[in-house]
Amino acid sequence: ESMIDWLNKYCPGWMCVPRKPHPFGNEYHTICDGDLLKGSPIMFRVELVEGKDRPVELGPKEFEDLGKTVGLMLRMSRNLWNTGKVVTMDN
Repeated sequence: ESMIDWLNKYCPGWMCVPRKPHPFGNEYHTICDGDLLKGSPIMFRVELVEGKDRPVELGPKEFEDLGKTVGLMLRMSRNLWNTGKVVTMDN
């Protein structure tokens, strides 16, 4: 998870996360391929943390019924399924 500095509190998803060096902005999750043997590392998916701002009309996120962490991991790694890649996660 990362933060993007954003000082306009009217931005959708704007939050204050005191534990971050830049606590005001949007929080997001990313997944990257760090395989240096096959080229440069690349970030290939970003998911904005919506929090309480997520419209109810959208319903639950895909795989959310399995838990927030499992759901996030499955959504972020979907393009890697059946590729033989190893996925690790930290927080």
